Amino acid sequence: MKKLMAFILSLGLISSLSSVGLNAAYNYSPLGDVIASAEALIAARVVDSSNLTDVNGQDVNLTLGTLVDVCSFENRVYLVDNSSSAVHVLDSQYRYLRSFGTEDGAGKLSKPSGIFVTSEYVYVADTENFRIAIYDHDYVYVKEINTPKDPTFKQTPDDPEGYDFKPLKVAVDRTGRVYAIADQIFEGIIDFHPSGSFSRYVGANTVTLSVWDAFWLKFTSEEQRQAQGYRLATTFLNLNIDSKGYLYTLSDVSEGSKVIKKLNFKGIDILSRNGYVPQIGDVMTIGDSDDSVPTGPSRLIDIDLNENGTYCVLDGVRGRIFTYDFEGNLLYIGGQIGNVGGAVNNQSTLFLSPEALCYDHDRILVVDSLNKNLVIFEYTEFAALVNEATRLYQQGDYQAAGAVWEQVLVLNTNYYLAYAGIGKAQLRDGDYRSALVNLKLGYDEYHYSQAYQQYRYDQLTVIFPYVLGAVIVGVVYLFIKSIRKSVATAKKEEKDE
Repeated sequence: MKKLMAFILSLGLISSLSSVGLNAAYNYSPLGDVIASAEALIAARVVDSSNLTDVNGQDVNLTLGTLVDVCSFENRVYLVDNSSSAVHVLDSQYRYLRSFGTEDGAGKLSKPSGIFVTSEYVYVADTENFRIAIYDHDYVYVKEINTPKDPTFKQTPDDPEGYDFKPLKVAVDRTGRVYAIADQIFEGIIDFHPSGSFSRYVGANTVTLSVWDAFWLKFTSEEQRQAQGYRLATTFLNLNIDSKGYLYTLSDVSEGSKVIKKLNFKGIDILSRNGYVPQIGDVMTIGDSDDSVPTGPSRLIDIDLNENGTYCVLDGVRGRIFTYDFEGNLLYIGGQIGNVGGAVNNQSTLFLSPEALCYDHDRILVVDSLNKNLVIFEYTEFAALVNEATRLYQQGDYQAAGAVWEQVLVLNTNYYLAYAGIGKAQLRDGDYRSALVNLKLGYDEYHYSQAYQQYRYDQLTVIFPYVLGAVIVGVVYLFIKSIRKSVATAKKEEKDE
């Protein structure tokens, strides 16, 4: 009864907030409508040149340039400074430790664009040096990965064919295989053997041509196609990798509902897409009369993953951070380019041009290339509970997850995933009747069907003995009645004789 009342209240909230301004916290309903939500992320701190200090609390004489990537590993945070051609290293309290890549010699960087850190090395996409530069954890240059031995690339500076190898982003798996995205390369993700030799291309995107374009393409030569800008594939915008070696990639809007992909070792997309809305960032992108929803699709430019299979992506158009769970459910949305209102009012002019993000334990870090700063987000109580419920569910502790989802509903009655989470916990606990109620509230058709089948089976199990007994009694009654009728008939025939 209490859950039913909460749902009725949520319907009232939804109807009163049918046009939610997206400067406030929001999410999407199972029907794809914008609905109000509890605030998920708070910009707790901003680090820039004006407040950067060392471990002793002393001001650092360092001017941060155009920050284009950020990475957190153990107790270190790495900022890639494209304009200064350096990587800045901060500690876990975001205090300055040192910079590297600026010294003359083999390790000097030129316009780096990306970074990835493993327990052994620090890998930097050294774009204008046409290489991936590799350093140890003392930030001493160790080695490099150079131009792949493939016709797509120039093998010498004077080579008239092919492209320069300009790596933009890099990721490394647990075996030391290196994956890179490079400028103007449409064949896929470049896969390097741990030794640094070129191995293959992985998971190329494909373009779906219109009927008209496909028709004319049959009558054009290769030279004409190049002159007209025909590309039968699109490049990736970013990539990352999880602990099992699956690649997570981002593409532009031409990929439709598959701008985020999870590629297995064969380059096949295996991302789960079971959420209410597709994993494309903002779903409603057509502005209405009061401009509450900005026009144009999201452009997802960076992605990071945590150990629970949850991943967050950064929208370069609006500066929003979208967080999804391992099943593809949109958990919450935070961030905003420009002024941010709502329940948390400390995010005014939050972003100008956000470039990259990463998880840092229980925080999310974002770098802004125009503001030239690092923004540290912390979770609100609402988001922390959602994270905990998701973690428990992913680990198979369904009852504990259901209890946490109950707490989530106290903070946000609009949160349909909580109803579904409670229903799934009840389903696995055998309380099928209650599960049906919550799964219906949560619009979880798949688990509702499972709960209904189990509930129907239980009902039949209870009723069947009585039905069977009634059938047996009926059969016995008819049998006795038939015998009596036969005896009476026989007696009548004897009497007539």
